[in-house]
Amino acid sequence: MNPESGVDGPAESPPQGLPAAIGDFTSSVTRVCRAFAGLFGFEAREGGWHVLQLALLAVAVLFAIAFAYLFLLLGVAFAVVGSLGGGWTGVLLALFIFHVLLAVGCLLVLRSCIQRPFFPGLRRILRQEFEQRS
Repeated sequence: MNPESGVDGPAESPPQGLPAAIGDFTSSVTRVCRAFAGLFGFEAREGGWHVLQLALLAVAVLFAIAFAYLFLLLGVAFAVVGSLGGGWTGVLLALFIFHVLLAVGCLLVLRSCIQRPFFPGLRRILRQEFEQRS
């Protein structure tokens, strides 16, 4: 009877009780967190450029709107002054119209970018997973 061979001796049963259940639960949570971290890394590589592009377009829209408002205010101010005989009013109103058109163009591009899904890889993986489980 050699205890090292495991043939003649009784096999050890896994530990039972609350400490073992907590250890199993912790191990499962760790595996799930690692899986989510890997999926997040995959999605960040895949969708990072798209999210950056949307953020830059949103900043461009806000920038153009702010300048359009500034030029509107300056244009109105110079219109009042120009009613007495000045030439800057047309220039400022043209800059205002340019920035409004720029903001509208950026909004249209932003709208078309938002309609694309953010994480197509995740959708594909989840769809395959649901199909396998169904």
